[in-house]
Amino acid sequence: MSSESAQITSEPDSTRQRDLVVLLVALGAAVVLARVVSGITRSGGIPSPVLQVLAADLAVWLPLVVGAGWVLRHAERSVMLSRLRLDLGAVVFAIGIVVVCRAVDVVLSIAFTGSTGLAPAPTLGTPDVGLLIVSAIGIVLVSPFLEEIVFRGLFQQRLAAELTPRTRFLAVLLTALLFAFLHLLLGAGTTPLGGVQVFVTTFLLGLLTGTLVAMTGRIGGAILAHVLFNAVAVVATWPR
Repeated sequence: MSSESAQITSEPDSTRQRDLVVLLVALGAAVVLARVVSGITRSGGIPSPVLQVLAADLAVWLPLVVGAGWVLRHAERSVMLSRLRLDLGAVVFAIGIVVVCRAVDVVLSIAFTGSTGLAPAPTLGTPDVGLLIVSAIGIVLVSPFLEEIVFRGLFQQRLAAELTPRTRFLAVLLTALLFAFLHLLLGAGTTPLGGVQVFVTTFLLGLLTGTLVAMTGRIGGAILAHVLFNAVAVVATWPR
């Protein structure tokens, strides 16, 4: 973990530890708010489907933005932008991550349900295009960007700086586990087998994107991989 690791290591231990706590609190707040919004939606408190999607997304996004903003409040803009940079190697690695993770997801889906899970969802009548677009923007663009900044860009890097060189790989592993558990807590798996599928796939995605970040010190490739991974599902399941 190159220059970024050196930069974070130069920060006081107490600052890094406080940042980790802030990020964990933000993730916990996201889970709590998401469940509150889900309860309000089920009770009919948010009648509009578009508003339901926006409320559910904002319940997760706002705590993540606040947590990331707190951690990055003293960061230099030039350093932040440099970590978003993409090169050809990162792009190729990102595409490989998507191929591997989507292949694993399809295999698990076929084993559990007998289908790939990437077919257009059946609809009655004309699909709500506005709802589809709002959902797609959140799934494909906003969520991957925020999640990669929080998990790989901040949490993993600061956790790695707290570990010794021999145990630094645990930062990738633990961050991927936290990433997978968060998706389960947010209700990504609606059945027990669905939960297993979500956990395995998101853990693998987190593990591979985390490895890419650890190798390059940048999160641009991880964001691209996450965006493409989600985009494949959105495009494949878009009503025809």
